[in-house]
Amino acid sequence: MPARAILTGYSMSLAQRVLIRGSAFRLARGIAYGPEPRQALDIYTPKEGAPAATVVFFYGGSWKSGDRGLYRFLGHALAQRGYQAVIADYRLFPDVRYPAFVEDAALAVAWTKANIETHGGTADRIVLMGHSAGAYNAVMLAIDSRWLAPHGLRPADIAAAVSLAGPLSFNPLGTDSTRSIFAPAAADAEGARPVKLAAAGAEGAPPFLFLHGEADRTVGAQNATNMARAVNEAGGRAAVKLYPRVGHLGLVTSFAWPLRWQAPCLDDVTLFMASAAAAAGAR
Repeated sequence: MPARAILTGYSMSLAQRVLIRGSAFRLARGIAYGPEPRQALDIYTPKEGAPAATVVFFYGGSWKSGDRGLYRFLGHALAQRGYQAVIADYRLFPDVRYPAFVEDAALAVAWTKANIETHGGTADRIVLMGHSAGAYNAVMLAIDSRWLAPHGLRPADIAAAVSLAGPLSFNPLGTDSTRSIFAPAAADAEGARPVKLAAAGAEGAPPFLFLHGEADRTVGAQNATNMARAVNEAGGRAAVKLYPRVGHLGLVTSFAWPLRWQAPCLDDVTLFMASAAAAAGAR
């Protein structure tokens, strides 16, 4: 089955059978982290041993679509490697516009920080990760302190941040597909661009890993390289991994066991998180 068909939910029951082999996790489903219907999350906890870290994941969909249930394969993959995964829904356009989805991401992280230990997780070792639009949400929380601050948190309270094909240096007001979504940012367009926030936020930010496929025609790989350069030049810590012949969806579908031949993303992410979690635990 093509990766695109799997992720669009043509047959979710079949997709989950194809993408998941065995069961390495305990699943807590549909937990509310806020009062709105889409402010809900699922938690995948390894069946054996304490998690090395808790990963809060935000999926992509151009801030217009997506469902946490489509990413069970990712929760399974992380749990199989000893990481707890929190996969959160968030509000979407046209019901909301920027910055509501970033605010939802911050609320999900704050809920996780306050409650995850009751679900067997690690409040002192939280990693943010996202794909595409979800990577934008995750990186915004890690590079710009204004989103976590209302919850009494700082970017430094995050152990690490991982971007899979994130649109981090694009101009959301300069693109037809996102201009309406980001219309409230018109008065401060630079404040909605992670790459422009690095100069002020990188030193207080967690370490970053930016993954991108060189064959990505949806979000160009320069988004990863530009963002990493901006973070490092500002005194932060960032690494980049580029994968030849990997497109936009392939980066995230490579976490599923039958598609791992596409790219070693799972290996690269877990190696990075192991180092970041160890450093966070030593603080």
